[in-house]
Amino acid sequence: MMLTRSTRLLNIKQSTPSLLRYLSIKTLSTPNENALKFQVDQNLLQDNTPSIQISNSNQSISPLASKIFQYAKDVDSILIGSNFITINKVEFAHWNQVTPLVKSILENHLENNEEIITKDQIQQDESTHDEHYATLSEEDQEISDMVAELIETRIRPTIQEDGGDLVFMRYSQGKVYVQLQGACTSCSLSDDTLKSGIQGMLSHYIDGIDEVVNLAEVEFNKFEEKLRANKESRA
Repeated sequence: MMLTRSTRLLNIKQSTPSLLRYLSIKTLSTPNENALKFQVDQNLLQDNTPSIQISNSNQSISPLASKIFQYAKDVDSILIGSNFITINKVEFAHWNQVTPLVKSILENHLENNEEIITKDQIQQDESTHDEHYATLSEEDQEISDMVAELIETRIRPTIQEDGGDLVFMRYSQGKVYVQLQGACTSCSLSDDTLKSGIQGMLSHYIDGIDEVVNLAEVEFNKFEEKLRANKESRA
């Protein structure tokens, strides 16, 4: 695994005398040659906030992502995780052009203590999950809880190590709907990760799991619209 280290001195302004500390950014390679992980030594998201996949079309939800897209034209998508970001570049771009720009923007953004994700987006994601959970039967809620716990404790940490992430969307009629993010989105090994790894583990520990379905961003938006339409028709 390739590893480089960038360190800058930060002046943390407080009411007490100034404190000095170092911001460490580690650049880590991933199984996907078009994805690079930038790991920092501080939290980027609030506790229990899922990672967020950002493209040009929804960059307004993240001031940090908006800056990166503005100045690093070869960036295709961005994953913001708990203490890292993963950059997916366009196929024919070179990392020696992308990496210095991303590092500089990330360092300056954190140095100035600027907002990473808008508060409205975080609240919206939480509301969508709660609404679906409330429609499940008691049995399906129990299965959903077990799936969520297994993904959180056993599956996500492994995927995050390689610059990706997995968001559990919902459980419905034997199917677990997830969204692969970051380095996983364009990786040739993503199908193996989904079927052999994730589906195999979930079906081994939990009865009633027939299939794990990866919802790409466009597919997920259509799925959400269908759910809302069904909900409105029952109202």
